[in-house]
Amino acid sequence: MRMFSKIIDKIYSSVSSIPFDTLVWVIIGSFAAITVFTVIMCFAVAKIRAAEKRPYLCLVNAYTAVVLSAFLTREPLAQSALAAVIFWCFGYFLYGVLCFISKPQKAENATPSVVTMLPARNPVAAAPRPDVPAAKSSVRLEHAMSVTERLLQKNLGKSDRQELEKLKSTLSVLQMKGELSPAESDILNDNFNALLKLMAKYNI
Repeated sequence: MRMFSKIIDKIYSSVSSIPFDTLVWVIIGSFAAITVFTVIMCFAVAKIRAAEKRPYLCLVNAYTAVVLSAFLTREPLAQSALAAVIFWCFGYFLYGVLCFISKPQKAENATPSVVTMLPARNPVAAAPRPDVPAAKSSVRLEHAMSVTERLLQKNLGKSDRQELEKLKSTLSVLQMKGELSPAESDILNDNFNALLKLMAKYNI
């Protein structure tokens, strides 16, 4: 324990020997430099802009402890705690600003809708109509999926098998949707018609 106590005493003596104003400016200046560098890199590098910003918050917490320690070398506990709280609040505000400027655009974040994931229909046939009820869609989808499974067990040609696997993927996506939009219902119809042709071809 004496060894650790001596080490702490030496560190304290070294820090205390530095002029207080100089010590504070070094702490605040280094924090400001890191913050400015981080902001510049966020604007310059897309990967850094999209990266998690929690490490910066950890840096704010660490610097808050450093500020508290620095003020305790010259000031009473109450004033030192106040300085640390002020610094922490300001650092947390900068963290919020950093998160805000790093927020990706909606276009980058948007998850492709099921309509964009599925094969496009003939635009001539894409006339607007009411949504298909979820119950009816569910029955048709379940029937289509069971037919697809039966067809996949057949000795299919290479092109037919590939087409059927695509149909199965499309139907699986639609099945997760529940109630389908008009565009998705049209896609279901197209896939159902394709299944009917394959059923007739392979006598199912």
